[in-house]
Amino acid sequence: MAKLTEYTSYADAQKFADSRALWELFDGNRDYFNIAHECIIRHADGSGRTAVRIAHADGTDEFLTFDEIAAGAARFAHWLKEKGIQPGDRIAFMLEPSLSFYMSLFGAITLGAISVPLFTLFGLDGLRLRVDDCKPKLLVTNAEKSGLARKIDGLSVVVADAHLLEDIARFPPTYQTTTRSNDLAVFQYTSGTTRELPAAVKHSHRALVTLMFAALYGTGIRPGDEFFCPSSPAWGHGLWHGTLAPLGLGVTTGTFAGRFDAVRLMKALQDYRITNLTAAATHYRMIMPEVTG
Repeated sequence: MAKLTEYTSYADAQKFADSRALWELFDGNRDYFNIAHECIIRHADGSGRTAVRIAHADGTDEFLTFDEIAAGAARFAHWLKEKGIQPGDRIAFMLEPSLSFYMSLFGAITLGAISVPLFTLFGLDGLRLRVDDCKPKLLVTNAEKSGLARKIDGLSVVVADAHLLEDIARFPPTYQTTTRSNDLAVFQYTSGTTRELPAAVKHSHRALVTLMFAALYGTGIRPGDEFFCPSSPAWGHGLWHGTLAPLGLGVTTGTFAGRFDAVRLMKALQDYRITNLTAAATHYRMIMPEVTG
């Protein structure tokens, strides 16, 4: 039987889409499953194929391969283990899209720890609320934000810079995942606009399988797409629909780093030859004046 990614019509979706067919898209099963393996490791075949294209607000472009991210994530997982991090521990990171961001995200998940992405524009109060709630073993951030993070008592702060990359380079570029499908993988905080304390939505590894219904029949991702999502991967839309969904299908994705700019985005869409885009309503509203003049 054909895989779900080979069907495109509504009739076929109605006929063939079910949970069993979703599991067939992955290496893992209902017992053992790991998001980092499904999104990155299994696609790192030594070919140098691009996993993520990053359009930086300053006009520069950064391309990261599946091979680079897989090796960085494995080394980071070994490094975390050396630091005493155990499966189930929370690892927070407050970074713009970059090698360090994806290394942190997938490295923690590879180990079996829980990744906690945090928005880079959080002030001290917003950061403290989330740190006090999830109690991460450490926070990975950049030099600019490290001073702010260190104002939180008891928080171990790691700066994602050249020294960190040099430190983890001594570890092997592979790591054997052992997580079960129901193990927690990601804490995704809501914006907090409807309550005083932002809520942590707790996702297991198997959440990636459920996500595929939206990826295939909402966003319409298919192998061969050139995908892009300008939403920050620190938020749910940017992480799940813009990052994990395409990568889980082996599709190259793209994202934006820095202060959003509609003209910069449109140049990236053209330069990267993007065929499938998902964005927040705010992004479309910001793009329209540039399109209509």
